[in-house]
Amino acid sequence: MTQNDDKIIAFLTNLGLDNDQVKIYLTLQKSGTLTKLKLSQLSGITRTQVYRLVDTMRHAGLVEEIIDENRKLVQAVSPENLENLVRKQESKAEELRDSFSSIKHLITSQASQVQPGTKVLFYRGQRGIQQLAWNALRAKGELIGYTYRSWEEALGEKVVKNWYVEAYETGFKMRDIYSDSLLESKASKYKVYDSLPEKLKDFSRSRYIPKEVFNIDHQLDIYNDVVAFYNWHEGEIFGVEIYNEKVAKMQRQLFELVWSQAKYKGLS
Repeated sequence: MTQNDDKIIAFLTNLGLDNDQVKIYLTLQKSGTLTKLKLSQLSGITRTQVYRLVDTMRHAGLVEEIIDENRKLVQAVSPENLENLVRKQESKAEELRDSFSSIKHLITSQASQVQPGTKVLFYRGQRGIQQLAWNALRAKGELIGYTYRSWEEALGEKVVKNWYVEAYETGFKMRDIYSDSLLESKASKYKVYDSLPEKLKDFSRSRYIPKEVFNIDHQLDIYNDVVAFYNWHEGEIFGVEIYNEKVAKMQRQLFELVWSQAKYKGLS
């Protein structure tokens, strides 16, 4: 087997072919159009398996069947057809990336139902902050907390839009308190929140408190029995979730004290 064969095998394996499918493709690629009997003999795969594998590979767009003088022959697809398969893989990978955050928070939610008790989870990087945001949508009833800066900085504009749509569709409710750090960040290039339809923003009530009275220097969410801290500006991007009923209860009491001193102030 040549070095070129090794490269082709590695590529086909990454494309999703198993060992026998790789053998069939390489045999056809080297020998051209073959009957299934001849393909079985050259590949060393039983004729019964060849029939099954060829049918699977034909539906996957890897081989083609042609009729020649009342015989069914098999041939490998052209490199151009393989390129189309690569594009499909790329598209599928992009769809998986886009849906992963929302799916992961559902899986995590289900897992937490069978893993009761206190636990602490750490998150790092943009993916970690995105996960914390999706986790917040598990809130039963109302989420309360402190809004630090514009979410676009941490989550990215596309994720923010998707998050607001999901919040609207699930009936999510929240109250939050913000300070001057949010107003400063809103003066930057991030305008996703302002461009959203009003119906997507109706789930929240906000109050303002001056930083001289209460300086908000990180994000904090309180929901269910969870307290989530996260930060992403001018430093390490990280987050922490604490699952504990007493900790969440005390943070709720502290929030209500600050809420009583904060005032309504439009964000526009």
